[in-house]
Amino acid sequence: MEHEGEVLSLPILPLKNVVLFPHMTMPLSVGRPISIAAVEAALSSEEKLMVVVAQRDPNIEEPKPEDLFTIGTKAAIRRMTRAQDGTLQVLMQGLERVVLLRMEQTTPYMRARVSPLPLLEENPVEIEALHRAILDQVSKALGLLPQVPEELHAAFAQTDDPVRLAYLLATILNLDLSASQSLLEARTKDDLLRLLFTHLTHEVQVLELRHKIASQAQQEMTREQREYFLRQQLRAIQRELGEIDPHQAEVNLLRERLEQAELPEFVRKEAERELNRLEKLPSMAPDYHVIRTYLELVLELPWNRQTEDNLDLANVRRVLEEDHYGLEDVKQRILEHLAVLKLNPEAKAPILCFVGPPGVGK
Repeated sequence: MEHEGEVLSLPILPLKNVVLFPHMTMPLSVGRPISIAAVEAALSSEEKLMVVVAQRDPNIEEPKPEDLFTIGTKAAIRRMTRAQDGTLQVLMQGLERVVLLRMEQTTPYMRARVSPLPLLEENPVEIEALHRAILDQVSKALGLLPQVPEELHAAFAQTDDPVRLAYLLATILNLDLSASQSLLEARTKDDLLRLLFTHLTHEVQVLELRHKIASQAQQEMTREQREYFLRQQLRAIQRELGEIDPHQAEVNLLRERLEQAELPEFVRKEAERELNRLEKLPSMAPDYHVIRTYLELVLELPWNRQTEDNLDLANVRRVLEEDHYGLEDVKQRILEHLAVLKLNPEAKAPILCFVGPPGVGK
């Protein structure tokens, strides 16, 4: 890659998962000893310049020269404050792209010789077309966002340079390290704008999908709320006319069956609790049908009913064959169970489960 201009010797500030673009201002928290030393070295110079470079692997705590990308951004320190824990809060302003030519030192901080790396311009017409296409996508994105700060509108309005606009959008977009570094390393303005347009289009598509999902959810919620209020009004009208609400009639019938059923006390309490829940739910609610089915099953179970055991295995086999087709393994298991009880009525045989939801061991 070609590079030209004055070669400078500048301190290096390695960053994790962050790319600082030219013309952009970014606050940074600096805490590693190698980074603090680099910032202090830059502050001791008249122009307070340094090079900000992203690490290839953000998990490395003590990066070496080979752990850094070779293209970074020359930046100026605009403000620095030191926190009580010793970390530095630094406001950096990106100035221009640079390429790292040769590392001069690695301790107590990294310093390298760097050279400016200006963007080439290949096709002015394509640049203009991409610039307009990007502005169209920005307009779409701003229309989809619920709240956009006035400062952001002003920043876009004041940015006539397509390169500055691209770097501004690259800073705002939620891009990963690889995508951000690819934008910084773009060889020409055409490449930069083309890459940025691709990422921006993807983000606009995501925003459009989110907006569609939110709109559908809002419409569904509004419809359900409207149905709920209409049903409440219908119940009130039916009460005024002396008519019975079908929903309430169903609850009353279940309550009557519950009062007449001979249930164990712990079962009755649970059933009453679920019935009270059912009474408060609209009949169109998904849980309504689940609770109603549960209560009907509870009421149909023979809690306190007892029958005399018939352990005539021949009769049992005949009844099973007449009433159930197939299921040979199940029939054989029932006969084995009854045979054990016939031989030893006091035996602690396992309980066979015939009814219930999936997973209960039927």
